[in-house]
Amino acid sequence: MTIQSYLAQLADAMPRMMPEREQIVADVRAHIEEDMQRGEAVDAVLTRFGDPANLAASYLSEIPLVSASFWRRAVAMAIDIAIPGVIAVTLAMLAATSGHASLDTMLRDPAIIGLFAVTAGFVAYIVVGDSRFGQTLGKHWLKLLVVRESGARISVCQAIVRLLPCVLHIWWIDVIFALFTERRQRAFELLSKTRVVTIDPAHRSYLEHRPSVSLAGGQTTQMQ
Repeated sequence: MTIQSYLAQLADAMPRMMPEREQIVADVRAHIEEDMQRGEAVDAVLTRFGDPANLAASYLSEIPLVSASFWRRAVAMAIDIAIPGVIAVTLAMLAATSGHASLDTMLRDPAIIGLFAVTAGFVAYIVVGDSRFGQTLGKHWLKLLVVRESGARISVCQAIVRLLPCVLHIWWIDVIFALFTERRQRAFELLSKTRVVTIDPAHRSYLEHRPSVSLAGGQTTQMQ
């Protein structure tokens, strides 16, 4: 494995929008280069540092995660569903006012096709946004981030599980859990082992403490 591929895997294990992501990658790169300057082989250095995902988890475990408030999350979701929601309602009204003699003619109705397209697009938007970037537009504007309980980037499967309450029409039961759980997690967030955190407070607290992280092999580093 090359240094670049190792660092790419390290970065990929963290949400793209996490403020500390680039700093962690730069810090690990500096330590790798420092060890190589001492004459140590690249393979030996990378082997000692261990799996990139585990190393990322070591760094992320030292970053305080601040749970997002219920109301900030509600506003973020309202922003995300506003535009597709208006389009979907309009198309549904058009479809309802169109007389359909059979299921076949109904399925060929442009309004019905558009409604399915908007629904599929919204699902893809949420899944891709949360799994690849840790954010949708609503979360970005409210400075929220979806992460695993460890702080790492969530997977596509976890993003899908988070959406199941909407598909199963039990979203209101799912949301109630966020009012009573310690980390303000919804029921299906507990199931998927994910949570929503606020970026700014966690970032400020993190910069104040500058955590020390133990690397594989007993080496300890403090982020600069």
